[in-house]
Amino acid sequence: MTSWQEVDQQMSNQMATSGGDGVDIVRREKLKKLSDLTSRPILLYGVEMFNLQKINATRGDISIDLTDKDGFIEALRDIKGTDLDVIIHSPGGSPEATESIVNLLRSRFTSIRFIVPSIAKSATTMLSMSGDEIILGDNAELGPTDPQMIINGVANPAHAIIKQFDLAKQEIPKNNTILPAWLPILQQYGPSLIVVCQNAIKLTKSLVSTWLSKYMLKGQKNAKQKAAFISRYLSGNKHLSHSRSINIEELRKKGVKIKYASEISTEFAESLQEVYFALMQTFQRTGAYKIYENNLGKGFYKVIQVMVVPPPLQQPTPQNQP
Repeated sequence: MTSWQEVDQQMSNQMATSGGDGVDIVRREKLKKLSDLTSRPILLYGVEMFNLQKINATRGDISIDLTDKDGFIEALRDIKGTDLDVIIHSPGGSPEATESIVNLLRSRFTSIRFIVPSIAKSATTMLSMSGDEIILGDNAELGPTDPQMIINGVANPAHAIIKQFDLAKQEIPKNNTILPAWLPILQQYGPSLIVVCQNAIKLTKSLVSTWLSKYMLKGQKNAKQKAAFISRYLSGNKHLSHSRSINIEELRKKGVKIKYASEISTEFAESLQEVYFALMQTFQRTGAYKIYENNLGKGFYKVIQVMVVPPPLQQPTPQNQP
């Protein structure tokens, strides 16, 4: 299995001969190699979600939003045929924007596989459920789809807000002396927040259920019931944390068509890992924080001017030594 250090060395060698373009050259070679292996076109949607310097500099522009649709459109421009693999690495974002992206993809492609080399959480997990199949890197993970409401800059689970409001309605009438303790909490809630939370939960469940029954579970007996069951499991509050990893075996038992890359082949798993390492090193070595790119080497890139300290360049390592 190709290591991080080996891909790092390949990038350093290429940059020594091609300058800054070496990063893109190596990443695109890895993406083309995977596409050649599967005989399917690939779109890569990768987001830098670990570098706090970039996240702060972009003012949090790492979530799925409606501007991502433009990136997908650009990266899809020269792709032909009705099959598509979409590699996703993202913390999630807006369900409404995710719906727009699903509509875009499904208007053009009849067979879509979502491939997760490492992390696809929240709305990106929702996005993966619109595929015909999901393929995971051997250490990859999905997450709950429960909606998060931003209050004073902090994400709060919609389920938790509703539960807390219900708890206040139960406790305050029984003991008015605890009202002062509840007031600072309740004052954060706008007049429509509870309804907004309820609608967000309904929307999330509806979208995932609709996509599953229409695509992944199409033609199966009781597809709508199975889809609704899976959707409730993903969006429920029993996971206790929005960042928690979803149990993949549980998804399989519930009917989700999901497998690990190594179940396809060792070569496929290794090639996917190389793509992921190249993506992450692109983020490490450049100001890029969102990449939409296809196997033809064309795409759309969001870059911010930050101080990036790349690894030191090394002299090219001679190849094919005797």
